[in-house]
Amino acid sequence: MTYSYSLFRKFFQCLIFMIAILCGMQSVHAEDEELPLLPQGPLLFKFVTPEMFQADYWINLLPDPDRVLKTPQELKFFNWEITQMTSERVDLFAMELEKPGSVIRRVIEADYKTVSNRKLFDVYDKYVPKSFFETEVLPILGTDQIPSTIKIQWGAATRATSVRALPTMKKVLEEKADYEFDQLQFTQIKLWTPVAIYHRTMNSEWYFVQAPYSRGWVKAKDIAVFDSRDEVKRYAKSDSFLDVTGESAPVCFDPLCDDGTGTVAAYFRPSMGTVIPFSTKDAANYVVYLPIRGSGGNVSIRKAYLSRKADVTEGFPAFTQRNIIKQAFKLLGARYGWGGQYDGRDCSGFTHDVYLSMGVDMPRDSKYQGLIGTQLGHFEYGEESENKLITLEHAIPGTTILRMPKHLMLYLGKVNGRHYIIHSTWAERIGTDPVADEKNRINQVVLSDLSLNGDSYLGSLFERIISMNDLN
Repeated sequence: MTYSYSLFRKFFQCLIFMIAILCGMQSVHAEDEELPLLPQGPLLFKFVTPEMFQADYWINLLPDPDRVLKTPQELKFFNWEITQMTSERVDLFAMELEKPGSVIRRVIEADYKTVSNRKLFDVYDKYVPKSFFETEVLPILGTDQIPSTIKIQWGAATRATSVRALPTMKKVLEEKADYEFDQLQFTQIKLWTPVAIYHRTMNSEWYFVQAPYSRGWVKAKDIAVFDSRDEVKRYAKSDSFLDVTGESAPVCFDPLCDDGTGTVAAYFRPSMGTVIPFSTKDAANYVVYLPIRGSGGNVSIRKAYLSRKADVTEGFPAFTQRNIIKQAFKLLGARYGWGGQYDGRDCSGFTHDVYLSMGVDMPRDSKYQGLIGTQLGHFEYGEESENKLITLEHAIPGTTILRMPKHLMLYLGKVNGRHYIIHSTWAERIGTDPVADEKNRINQVVLSDLSLNGDSYLGSLFERIISMNDLN
C-alpha cells in the first residue's frame, strides 16, 4: 500500500445555534467530540495513478457516456420496483393512516431486548451493564401507553438526524476500542425526509418513526409535525425542487450569507441527495422552503436561501454514466462514517447518496442495494473463478455494484487488465493473522483496484465478491 501517513487530529465543534423562539432549532451536534486520527486523502494506492482521481479519466474511456440510461418515467417505474422488491423501502404516501398498536409495541420491545441482551462496551472500553438499559432506556419506552390503534402523525426532518435502535445517544460498541462503530446507529435521514410518527418516549424527547428507508428512534427536536400527510407531501414531493449534487450545499436565512464557495458560515449544509422544495430564484439565489419545528413541535414553513453558485440542480440530472461517475468522484476523499456518523458515509451510504442525487430511491442497507436492478451473477465467498472474471467483463462503469459481505463498491472500469472501483471503506487488512487483525485505517472514499487486501487473511476484494448487480 502506497499512501502517505501524514496524519492530523481533527477537532470539530458545532457552533451553529439559532434562538429557539426565532426558528425552533438547536445545534447540529449535541456535544463536542474529538474525532479519531484520519489519513489525509485522497489516498494513492498501488496500481492507481494521480490522473485516475479525475472523473473525466473514466468518462473518457466510455463509448457513449451521455446516453440517457433511464428517462424520468423509467426512473419512476424503477423506483416503484425497488419499493416492491425490498422490504427496507417504504412508500409513506401509500401506507395506511393507522397502525395496530400491538405491532409497534412488539417491534419496540424486540429491539430493546435484542440490544440489552448483547455484550457491548462503551467508549471507555468498559462493559455496558444491563442495568444501564433497565434504568436509562426501559422507563422511557412507554410501550404500555401505546393505544390499540395508532393514528399516525406525520412529520419531516428539519435537518440531517440519526435514526437509532434505542432512544439514547449513548455510544455502545461491539468490541473494545471500536469507537467509530456505534451499534445503536442505524443511519441518518436527510433534511425534508418525511416520517410516519408511531410513538414517543415518556419524556417526549424521542419519536419512534418510519422513514422511507429506515425505522427507529429520532430526536423529537429534529422533526417538525404537520397537520396531515398531504401537507407533508405537498413539500416533500414538490415538482419544484433542488437536488443537492455536491458533497453538500449551504443554506442560509440571509441572502448575502454565502456566495456558494462555502467560505462564509451557512445556517447548515444539507448533503448530497437532499431534495429541497423551492419557490423562486433570482440572479443570486434560490428561495427554498425549510420545515422549522415550532411551539409544541408543530411545523412552521420558513423561506431560506441557497446560492445559485452552489452545486445543486433544478430537478435530477440526466441518468447517464457521465453524471453518475461525476457524482461519485465529488465524494472522493470524503470521510467514512458508520451509519452517517461524523457527517460521513459508510460503504452503502456512499452509493446511497450518489444514486439518490440521480433520482433513484436507493435502499440504505448494502444487502438490499445488492438486490435491485439486474442480477449479473452470484458467487461463493472466496471464489476466484473464471465465471466471476467473465461477469466482470460485462460490468457497466457507473451502474454496476459489486457486493461482498459487509461491503459494497461501485464499478468504474478496466485499465491494463485491472478492474477498478470507487468505494467508502474504513480499513485495509494487511496481515495474515486473523487474531492480530492488522490493518491500515483508510476511513474515506477511495479509488482502488480489486487486488486491495490481497495479502491479508481475508483475501482480496475480488476474491470476496459474492454478487454483482446493475442499475441500468
